[in-house]
Amino acid sequence: MEYVSSRYRVGASFVGAVLSPILTSFPELVVFLVALLLYGNVSGEDVAVGTVIGEPFVVSTIIYPIIFVIAIIGFYLHYRSDMVLEVDRVLVAPFIVVVAFFPTVLLPAFMNSPQVRLVIAVFLLVIYLLYIYVMRVRQGLAIEDYEGLYMLRIIRTSRLREQLLLATQLAISVALLFVGSRVMVEGIIDLSRSLMLNVMGLSIIIVPTATVLPESITAAIWTLRGRDTMAIAALIGEKVLYSTVYPAIALIVTRWSLDIEALISVIVVEAVSSIMLYHVVKGRLTWDVAVIGLLGYIIYMLILMRGI
Repeated sequence: MEYVSSRYRVGASFVGAVLSPILTSFPELVVFLVALLLYGNVSGEDVAVGTVIGEPFVVSTIIYPIIFVIAIIGFYLHYRSDMVLEVDRVLVAPFIVVVAFFPTVLLPAFMNSPQVRLVIAVFLLVIYLLYIYVMRVRQGLAIEDYEGLYMLRIIRTSRLREQLLLATQLAISVALLFVGSRVMVEGIIDLSRSLMLNVMGLSIIIVPTATVLPESITAAIWTLRGRDTMAIAALIGEKVLYSTVYPAIALIVTRWSLDIEALISVIVVEAVSSIMLYHVVKGRLTWDVAVIGLLGYIIYMLILMRGI
């Protein structure tokens, strides 16, 4: 992503908030498709919908606190100059998208109409396209101090061999994602039956906790380097993607039946995102965001475990 910003003069905020989430959300997409296509009954749909609803929830409750811990570590290791995340106000746009439009995913569950689901799906897709346009116009500055791709520092090879290596890596990665997704979906369904817990409720916390690793590690590396805008952009960009595009797809291909756990997760995401929006307007993110997110996670777990 830094290579794209530096080489093609693409602004850092656009890279972090739009391009990076599209790539790092691929594991969730595979889980969603496996759950829907291979386990197309009620349980499979619940896992698929739980994956979509759960991604913004996990990012808001678990990942933000981790990012603040990384900032502290970076400060004491002298990679950073402070422990507060300094962000560009251009990130106001993605936070507004999440706060304003993510709750619309609840409407079809209450109205139970295919026409309503289709209208909201189209609406969310249009919102995402407008979001891309706004972020492209206000993309920020490109990265100037980029050091180069790691592999090209180690291995000097021909362009054809480089493309073959990339293609091989991609094929192996997709195969492993498919196998791992099947195991995960089967495990969630079996676990829900053995513990007598809601399948969607488990999916909301289990699937995103595992599949959120790519964007989390990306954000952690950028936080450690002091690229706070790109770090938060990668996370909020992921939330935008799962507040618009993925719900739109799920609204079209599933019955979109939500449980109380889904409602609670949306409420928590809205609370954390609203507070972060307030801080982004000021240009600084502080620890209260992490504390509120963790409290929301605890409340969710208590509701989920109430049947045990």
